[in-house]
Amino acid sequence: MIERWHHRYAALVAACTVLLIAAGGMVTSTDSGLSVPDWPTTYGWNMFTFPLSKWVGGIRYEHSHRLIASTVGFLTIILAIWTWKVEPRAWVRKLPFFDPPRKKA
Repeated sequence: MIERWHHRYAALVAACTVLLIAAGGMVTSTDSGLSVPDWPTTYGWNMFTFPLSKWVGGIRYEHSHRLIASTVGFLTIILAIWTWKVEPRAWVRKLPFFDPPRKKA
């Protein structure tokens, strides 16, 4: 039973990631990148308390993308911990925490 819920949750995270990619496409296609110049705040507001009345123009796309990305990041952390706790195969338990080596720029 746990495996079924784990699988469903992983599918939810994947669907949210597709939504994030679509939101990123909206940011790019509307040329809204950097409509919100500061990070992690939004014009000095906490990112999660930025008032809806100020979501105008490109800010709507950029800020929505940030919120979706924050949600996907949080869901991914939960998925990694859940996988580590319930997965019987050792190599799969280590997979969520694998960080491949990268070239230095």
